[in-house]
Amino acid sequence: MDLDLPASATTKPYVLDILSLTNEARNAYGLRRQEYGRYRHHCTQRLHRIRKTLGFTHGKDKAFVARPITAETVTDEKYLHLLLFQAERAWGYAMEIKAISVSLDDTRKQSHYMARLKKAAKIAQQLESICSVKSGKVDVRTALDAQAYSAVMSGYVLFEAQQWQGALEKFSAARAIYDKLSLAGTSHQEALCHAAMDEIDPNIKFCGYRLRLAKDGVVDVEELVKMSAANKGLGSDVLMREIENLIAQTRQAKAQDLESISWRSKTLPLRNAKLATAILSAQEIAAEMKSQEGSTTEAKLEQFDKVLQSYAEAEKCVKSALKEDAIAAAKVKSSKSEQNTAELNMIATFISYSGLRHAIDRDLLLTEEIYNKLEGVEATADRSEDVQYQNLVKAYDNVVQNLTAIQELPGVVADVKLSAEVDNKLLYYKGWRCYFTATAYSKLSRHVEAIALFDRAQAYASQIRSGISRSGSSSPESDSFDVPETELRELESRIRGRKCQVHAAWYLENGQDGDNIESKLSSMSLDEDKADEVALIERLDTYPSSMPSKAHAVVPHLVEFPPNLQAIPAKPLFFDIAFNHMNYQHDALAERAGRARASQQGESAGGWFGSIWGRK
Repeated sequence: MDLDLPASATTKPYVLDILSLTNEARNAYGLRRQEYGRYRHHCTQRLHRIRKTLGFTHGKDKAFVARPITAETVTDEKYLHLLLFQAERAWGYAMEIKAISVSLDDTRKQSHYMARLKKAAKIAQQLESICSVKSGKVDVRTALDAQAYSAVMSGYVLFEAQQWQGALEKFSAARAIYDKLSLAGTSHQEALCHAAMDEIDPNIKFCGYRLRLAKDGVVDVEELVKMSAANKGLGSDVLMREIENLIAQTRQAKAQDLESISWRSKTLPLRNAKLATAILSAQEIAAEMKSQEGSTTEAKLEQFDKVLQSYAEAEKCVKSALKEDAIAAAKVKSSKSEQNTAELNMIATFISYSGLRHAIDRDLLLTEEIYNKLEGVEATADRSEDVQYQNLVKAYDNVVQNLTAIQELPGVVADVKLSAEVDNKLLYYKGWRCYFTATAYSKLSRHVEAIALFDRAQAYASQIRSGISRSGSSSPESDSFDVPETELRELESRIRGRKCQVHAAWYLENGQDGDNIESKLSSMSLDEDKADEVALIERLDTYPSSMPSKAHAVVPHLVEFPPNLQAIPAKPLFFDIAFNHMNYQHDALAERAGRARASQQGESAGGWFGSIWGRK
């Protein structure tokens, strides 16, 4: 975008990194512990030092002269620092008063708080007007940074005034700018932009909640920002052009430093600046997509489309470079030209490989979503008829086609290790495709075809195991196509389980013992005369041929109740009744021992009771 700058703007534009300055000052002077008074005191001292440095003091008492800062006044970057820290001082004072007013419930303090907050927003708007692109005083990034800072301060004022719609628009505008600025700048600036977005997001969510814009109780920040920009023109075409222009300039500056790329342990030099810019743009969009972990499937698919489009642009650039190289080589041939052509061909392979790799990831995301609707956590009994196993097979078919395209790339064919990995991955996804195709056939009661496809899927799994054993250890590359052992085991387990189900379903319909089963079923009778036969528990090894009638209250003859008396083995009882009829030679033993006769002792000890109970 061409900017109309004033004719007098011959000096280099000023650069004011607002996020960096405010973040360092806040963290160093009190805001780590919420000490707003200390931070306000620091801003006052800093303003005094800057004014003395610039000779821009007001004077004291009767000599006081108000000296406002305008676009014509700004002849040094320090004047912008004056406006920035005036706004920070007012904001810090407002936060200090808010903490006091909340604890004391003082209405006058709350009014004072709103007055300080409005003053901070007013000074931020003044800074935004001086730092606008039309003034030509600052660069584009500083202008956008000032615009976002002013939007945040104005959003705080509207938020405290409970004007939720206006606050949502301001916060959304600031977040949209910070989101774009994170793509154009250093890693430190990117981290600062993300931190600023994290501070804004809770306010956006609360505004959406008060405006009842939540869906199923969840407020989507990204959706609210897009909706606010579409409804109120925030992030208009002019602003978006400025941001895109800034991003393009940043990418060009980075592309000048990007001299080579590394792929598969090879270093490929980038001599074409346009090609380097295209590759860098694709890589940045891919990195941005990876950072959005918690986004919805639709948002991820949109990011995948952007990545694929960027790699398509990079393919156009490399084809143009190859065409120019071919024309140059046709005119003048040298030993160096062949090397340049080989390097360009390898870069073309890298770009095609990267684009196909992201296309595979996109298709796998679709397969995961379809599977969740069919069999996963999102599966329901009344699911839409549009979601069928055929859609899942089509998605896996796209994965197989992209892997086949990778397999045919010249650089992949020459790389034996990568070629073996792609072959195994291709067999792996062919196995899943056969698995879900067989599942679709089984749902249609075509069990023979399903069993044949399950056998084919098992054959693919066996080929993968043999290929892994031949190739050896996995590749250390981050973009390798290795098939993990856990995933392969899961595939084999799923195939075996579903194949057993299909076998059982086929036997239920077309079992080999069908005639015997029919004869046994026909022999079953409802005649009550046969209900008195042997109980079922006594004939578990035979098929039941009769059942009692259901028309009468007759239970199935399972067991005999009450049970019949049966002889059971038991321990015998011993009664010592022969003892009294045995005659032992006790007298002879007593004489030999020199004692009295045992009969005399027994008579005297037993007495009359002894004759009753027997001899002891």
